[in-house]
Amino acid sequence: MALLRRAALGVPFAMALLLLPAISPAWPVVDSEVFRPMEAEMARGLGMRKEGFDPPYFLAYRLTDIRAMEVSASFGAITDDDAQESRVLYIEVRVGTRTLDNTDLGFQGWHVSAGDASESLRTQLWTLTDKAYKSAVAGYLEKKAKRATEFIAEPLDDFSVEVSTVFTGPSPRSDLQGERGRLLELLPRLSAVFREYPYVYESQATARRRWSRRYLLTSEGTRIAAEGSHVPGVLHLSAMTRAPDGMRLDALAGFPYREWGDLPSEEALVEAVRRLARQLDEGRMAPVQPPMAAPVILDSEVTSVLFHEALGHKLEGQRQRDPAHSQIFKDLVGKRVIPEHLSFIDDPTLAVFQGTPVNGHYLFDEEGVPAQRVTLVDHGILKNFLMSRWPVKGFPNSNGHGRADAYRHPTGRMGTIIVVAHRPVSPAELERRLRELCRAKGKPYGFLLVGSFGGENPNLRRAAQTFEVSPRLIYRVDAATGARTRVRGVKMAGTPLVLLDRIVAAGDDAQLSNEFVCGAESGRVPVGQIAPSVLLSEAELQRIPEDRSVPPLLPSPFLEERGRKPDDPGPRGER
Repeated sequence: MALLRRAALGVPFAMALLLLPAISPAWPVVDSEVFRPMEAEMARGLGMRKEGFDPPYFLAYRLTDIRAMEVSASFGAITDDDAQESRVLYIEVRVGTRTLDNTDLGFQGWHVSAGDASESLRTQLWTLTDKAYKSAVAGYLEKKAKRATEFIAEPLDDFSVEVSTVFTGPSPRSDLQGERGRLLELLPRLSAVFREYPYVYESQATARRRWSRRYLLTSEGTRIAAEGSHVPGVLHLSAMTRAPDGMRLDALAGFPYREWGDLPSEEALVEAVRRLARQLDEGRMAPVQPPMAAPVILDSEVTSVLFHEALGHKLEGQRQRDPAHSQIFKDLVGKRVIPEHLSFIDDPTLAVFQGTPVNGHYLFDEEGVPAQRVTLVDHGILKNFLMSRWPVKGFPNSNGHGRADAYRHPTGRMGTIIVVAHRPVSPAELERRLRELCRAKGKPYGFLLVGSFGGENPNLRRAAQTFEVSPRLIYRVDAATGARTRVRGVKMAGTPLVLLDRIVAAGDDAQLSNEFVCGAESGRVPVGQIAPSVLLSEAELQRIPEDRSVPPLLPSPFLEERGRKPDDPGPRGER
């Protein structure tokens, strides 16, 4: 699965968006205008049947009402200014019984772009429920037929029994036009700062923002109207240059926010722009690092990506049902899977960490089950999985982690992962131990990896179980002196079980990484990640796929406007 920094609204979201000159001021609609047609069609749908077949035993309607905007600027000019709204209707129909029904791990239900008027919504509910029921009947027959030839090693129920929930939360508060106006003024000023650095060939200051309200009605009695989980905003600063040898170098900083006041001051954002420019300048002059295995310190962000990819995805409940998946931890409940000085928790109930709103927070998952704090690994011992309503051997119920985007069927997913260090040490002590390990192994230096552009780790058996992460900054740490040297051209790679087992110490510097979006079978969902720095006794750095091209033949045109010479690199400041 892939963990990416929030870089786009996302293809699935864009599929149903209607680009509008302005957002409807009456938003969201009154809850009753959504539930009235839902309730009417659900009552009819539960009695629907085709001759020779039973009616549905379960029916769920989910409507996600979204408004969004995106504003971008580059080198001082607005390049993008979009306002969007969409209403996505998703329908799930089950026929058969909880023990055996029409669903399988590839089940996705039915979705359509919904209209605003209740009459239009009711018509769409009627037609889509009809299609979903007919498809469910066909899927049920096909599944029963497969049972005649397929060997089922562990027969499991298809749907768990859960307590129904009734909840109404406050409607989203959005000031799209006011916030858009502030962004149209702020982003050009921020992006214009990059003009001072002629070695910056591409740059952008972008803000993306979503508000959403989710409505869920099920035949079991669940009725929820609440804020959708796809609401965080983020202000991104990004820039690109090329080293003298043509290697592409990128720099990125993100600032997630829910309210405008969550953003840093303009002065702090300007300094972030200058910091990115200095990082690019430093990277241009950095030597290319050859492949090497050595002790490595991962900062908090890289640690969180490691645990997300190498452990979190592997502990998603539905994967333990499917033999096509790696199932690395399927039979290891009660056994040690990571060092005993670490625990691994997922807590979507955590709303704020150190004063910052957590983007993995939600009250109810997409199946209407209340969010729960779950200890997945306790002092190294595997205890639990991330459960949706897909039962797993030994885990017959959901623990509130059935997540999905507006278009897909929920599966067990991460909310906010927390890596807990039970014997934490200071960052200085981590570095001392790094150098000590290097000397013991005869290595001239180890490495410090800072920040991440994202990570990836396949989950299917047919693919090699190799974890990869692309750090934003890589430093060599001299074993004798501790001096740091910036290097480029490598990424960290390895197999999950080996990398996790090589964590020999963890820091006392846990931080929140809050701007990542997780992509998997049930779509893209925002996640929070809290982790400390960790020391690995050894990790492998491999060459990255190289994107090399000749740098621009002419100097930046902004040199002329500032009266500088072509060989003037611009302000550098402290590195």
